[in-house]
Amino acid sequence: RWLMALLLGGLAATGASAVVHAHPALPHRAPGYYALTFWVLPGLLVILATLWLPWLASAPIGWAAGLVATGLLLWFVVLAEYHTIDSRDPWYELTHLWLNLVAYGVTFGFFVIIYQARDRSALSATEVLLVSGLLAASLLRAGPAQAGRTWLFAGMVALALGQSTWALNFWRVLPLTAGLWLLLVFYLFTGLAQQQMLGRLTRRALAEFAVVAAAGLFVILRYAS
Repeated sequence: RWLMALLLGGLAATGASAVVHAHPALPHRAPGYYALTFWVLPGLLVILATLWLPWLASAPIGWAAGLVATGLLLWFVVLAEYHTIDSRDPWYELTHLWLNLVAYGVTFGFFVIIYQARDRSALSATEVLLVSGLLAASLLRAGPAQAGRTWLFAGMVALALGQSTWALNFWRVLPLTAGLWLLLVFYLFTGLAQQQMLGRLTRRALAEFAVVAAAGLFVILRYAS
């Protein structure tokens, strides 16, 4: 199943790459590691769907609906990425928000699957590190000139999530709860990294993130534990 997921994810990433490179505003000499940020979300979305859909095999209608939903979601993701290449695009803000929501949903799905496997910390922390790093790069994408900083901050987010997973494995919780914990950490670190990249990491921004963190902790401890 993992082999099939990787093959399908690779096809989705390749298709997204072809669409993105057709955009007239994309520089022909854009760094390869910038273009790579457009591959991440479509590829991981399809991999996640391939891992989740077999659970609906006993319900043909549910499986078919999930397949159609995945196809539509993938189409909208690739279309949205196309509209985020040029910041002057009238759909730029809306599609950027849409991609953020999808990225957080995919991140949460992977966190639940990885924690549910109950693998050793060396394996599960590495898996979370890779997934969170790739998705952070997709979220932090800010143009070819910022490609180096994008991957630098994504690496920092990945290290933070890997360490968080290692610590979380000592605390036996439900996969859903673990996924919410890791999603909260991922949201906070990607949000702070994004503010830093934009030069807007002020005391007010830190206070806002602290409030979000406190609210998230309350919800998780109150309703998901």
